[in-house]
Amino acid sequence: MEAGVATTARGQQYKTIVYVICMVAALGGLLFGLDQGFIANSLETLTAHYGFDVKAGENYSAILATGGIFGALLSGIFARFLGRKRSIVLAGLIFTAASALSALLPDLPLLSAYRFALGFGVGMASFIVPLYLSETAPAPIRGAMGTLFQLMITIGIFLIAVSNVYIAHAFPNPATSLSLMFLTVTFFAALMFAGSFILPESPRWLMLKGRKDKAIAVLGRTLSEKSEIDAEVHEIEETLHGPQGAGLSIVFRGYFFKVLLVGILLQMFQQLVGINMMIYYSPTIFGYAGMTGFVAMLTVPTVNMLFTFPAITLVEKWGRKKLLYVGAVVMLVTMVSAGLAFQAIGDVSDPSQIGGAPKMVLLISVIVYIFGFAVSWGPVVWLVCSEIFPLEGREVGMTITTMVNWTFAGLVMANALSFMKLFGNASIFYVFGAFCVLAVVFVAMFVPETKGVTLEELEMNLKRGVRLRDLGKVS
Repeated sequence: MEAGVATTARGQQYKTIVYVICMVAALGGLLFGLDQGFIANSLETLTAHYGFDVKAGENYSAILATGGIFGALLSGIFARFLGRKRSIVLAGLIFTAASALSALLPDLPLLSAYRFALGFGVGMASFIVPLYLSETAPAPIRGAMGTLFQLMITIGIFLIAVSNVYIAHAFPNPATSLSLMFLTVTFFAALMFAGSFILPESPRWLMLKGRKDKAIAVLGRTLSEKSEIDAEVHEIEETLHGPQGAGLSIVFRGYFFKVLLVGILLQMFQQLVGINMMIYYSPTIFGYAGMTGFVAMLTVPTVNMLFTFPAITLVEKWGRKKLLYVGAVVMLVTMVSAGLAFQAIGDVSDPSQIGGAPKMVLLISVIVYIFGFAVSWGPVVWLVCSEIFPLEGREVGMTITTMVNWTFAGLVMANALSFMKLFGNASIFYVFGAFCVLAVVFVAMFVPETKGVTLEELEMNLKRGVRLRDLGKVS
């Protein structure tokens, strides 16, 4: 009886420690979300203070993606030489400093430079946090813990959206409200920065650096039995027998290049299904349909956050691949519906003349679209990309795929509103719908199911020449 109680206690301790570590690490996703949500409900205030037109607003928004590309590019170097933990700390420091300096409301060139720095910090976080979570969480709950990154992104989007709406209403002066908006970002970023100091280092990185004793100590905090620790250490050592620190040359190895293409296309499709148009510009898009107020400003961030919670359990219950299928089909249907709603609205110059039916179809389409993304392509793409690369090239693979994500995010941010203005409001929804179709075909042919499989088993299958979509099948 006493032994059973002891075992239960150890199991509870294991779960608590793992969840605390993963929750704190996932706060890096808060950095991502804070700035994604910032633009949507501050663009009007930015326009009032800095005199933006449509293109200037798009350009300022897209600077974040440029910084994200460079942050992701250098994150592989930081992750390799500084370690995963210190890289998360550095990302938090950069983001906190850049947002605090932005609150001073400098001239536009300097404000743009600070936004680039914000993007650099967020680019680092978008690379490091999924990598850290995949290497630290035990395999049975790795999927659920990995989705915490996306959950924190959605929480960040929601928090900053609500606070910006409140600030804009409470402080009508654009200079005052804009400064307070940046200070709110600074506050949340500082919380993440402070919390990152309590994280342990990734055991896989410690093993990679020959610090086996420290790696065992970390595993002792996350695994409940000595046999589990020994097995984990053995599997990591097995994968370390190959060449380490291969750098960019690993891209030219056949097994790595194949899985790299999977990661690249996953990140590309994550952006080309249209999510950043919705996150950044949903109040503007609703405005085109004559919808204003809290519905226009808070629908997307609220739904996005609430519907990410189911992904934490579904990613382990249903698996990664099924969620990608479901999400792509849901987004396809809703993008077409939104396009039809805008076609029904037509070129009405007076928004007050727009009928209620198209507005309702558009609103429902957007809500269901966000549901489809939040439970699937949002969390699952980051999770799969953190799982599929072999240890010796994980930093390279994550660097390249994260840069791809930011590149296509920038394309969407910099062109979405201009595209709608040039080709009609309905046009862009049909374009994104077509990419949803292509995404389904791609997932069916090439994406593996990684649910419940250790990173080392995935790596061994990859190097044995198992075809891509079967990498998660354990022989």
